[in-house]
Amino acid sequence: MESLGRYWWLLALRGVLGILFGVLFFVWPLPSIATLVLLFGVWALFDGCAAFASAISGRGGVYSVVEGIFGVAIAVLTFWRPMITAVTLYGVIAAWAIVMGIFKIVSAVKLRHVIANELWLGLSGVASVIFGVLMVALPAAGVLALSWFIGAFAIAEGVMLLGLSVRLRRAGSAAVPLRVP
Repeated sequence: MESLGRYWWLLALRGVLGILFGVLFFVWPLPSIATLVLLFGVWALFDGCAAFASAISGRGGVYSVVEGIFGVAIAVLTFWRPMITAVTLYGVIAAWAIVMGIFKIVSAVKLRHVIANELWLGLSGVASVIFGVLMVALPAAGVLALSWFIGAFAIAEGVMLLGLSVRLRRAGSAAVPLRVP
């Protein structure tokens, strides 16, 4: 039986990297779409691998496996066909954000049975869905606006994952066991 707070640092690391990634989009507005594609691919790959690590650790369950598969698949597509990804990046990022958001909301609902009043993962999922829907609703926003959207989303996502990691660490120090089906 694993302690719930044992792997809090994985979410904290994801949060910190998300914030750094977001700040990069504001500080360096990306002079080319190729850089945007590469950075998105790196982020999707890291996030997918971190989701797999959560699943392997016994903490994440089937939703983390699906999240990991989707994140790594998007990263592979991004690196394998960067020109196609550059042309369709807007839709790819919107779809990724919506799917990840839905899985995070579902995971948050399941996590509520383990931690009372869990909110951070659910907020993270809602932010992902809103971000994806806004991208679909505003397709002509341009590369700079896309960069700012991604930066704001990454920072918000990072802050919410850090909030969740603090909750998990506190729950883990309270020796609350996690049972993974």
